[in-house]
Amino acid sequence: MKNKFKLIWIVIFLSFSNNLISYEIIRDPIFEDYFYNLSKELKINNIDVYLVKDKSANAFVLNNHIYFTTGLIKLINEEDTLKAIYLHEYGHVIKNHFQAKKVKIQQSNYKNKFYALFSVGLAAFSNNANLGIGSIITLNSSIVNEISRHSVNFEIEADNFMINQIIKNEISVLELISFLDNLDNKNNYFRTHPKNADRINNLNNLIYKKKENSEKFEWIKSKYSKNSKNKYFNIFFTNLEKGLFDKEKKIDKMNMELVHYEAFKKGFMLENWDVNFQNLLKYNKNSFLKIEYINFLLDNNIDDKYYIIDSFKFDEEIMNKYFYYFIYGKYYNKIGMDNLSNFYFCQFFKTINSINKSEFFCKKYDINNIPTLDKSYVLSK
Repeated sequence: MKNKFKLIWIVIFLSFSNNLISYEIIRDPIFEDYFYNLSKELKINNIDVYLVKDKSANAFVLNNHIYFTTGLIKLINEEDTLKAIYLHEYGHVIKNHFQAKKVKIQQSNYKNKFYALFSVGLAAFSNNANLGIGSIITLNSSIVNEISRHSVNFEIEADNFMINQIIKNEISVLELISFLDNLDNKNNYFRTHPKNADRINNLNNLIYKKKENSEKFEWIKSKYSKNSKNKYFNIFFTNLEKGLFDKEKKIDKMNMELVHYEAFKKGFMLENWDVNFQNLLKYNKNSFLKIEYINFLLDNNIDDKYYIIDSFKFDEEIMNKYFYYFIYGKYYNKIGMDNLSNFYFCQFFKTINSINKSEFFCKKYDINNIPTLDKSYVLSK
């Protein structure tokens, strides 16, 4: 049984160049909501999960957020495999491994470099909300390597959690075994870890019946690989890439709001989309989806719905997003409240360290004319 707790499962930054590498974070509310619901299914606390555009099959933890690459989504065919990987990364989060590693680095010669680890660039909103919103996270390869190289003890702790959850939820590990069997043991990252053979032996003791994939998993799989088990999903997303969309055609087991959202993201003009957008928000309360909705209302001058923008203003989840300041700067500019608009734009450009633009906007408002709620909620954030 000793070896059981040496099971190592992590697919994390297997290779880096010596220079800076940029990874695009794809803010996909459908993907993020999937993990919110998955957390409820597994009866664990919700942790923010984001998608990174990268061909390599990786998963990793940074600042208590979990990241999956599009390459990993493309590679995985069984939902249970994704659950197992998620649980391993979740184990790193609840055991505070990232923070422990960060403290160690801060105390080492990397201290000064660590504070420059992240350079976050935020894409400005275009006048066409259909283009969506994105962000870039730039990671210094040498520092990330140091953070990502978890100690064996960290891996054992994360695996203990994952193994217990696999048993509790009777998660199939058949595909996981196959994946581990194909990993390259010669990679530098794995030199300090137990051999794949040991991990596979441990997994062989955890054989559970393979479950049928959920429709939402197949939807996401098809979106990023065009190779899910649902051929109708594959056809839908393949056609979208070709600029083809039949707004009247229904897709089995998927609600029309979700189908139309994917078309909306590809730039298709849809009648009464603001109503369908609202309906989508009734069962997908993702904060980024709310920001997209606000942006849609502003870009399309749907001023009879501006009361919704006011209702979202002090939504705690939205306030924690980088785009919060920008979207409300844009809103107040739209309705002619220049003092508040400049106040929010000032905070936004301070956040992204754009010195010239922050100085420009910060000089253009009178703090004495800023409502108390805005000052107390925003400046204390």
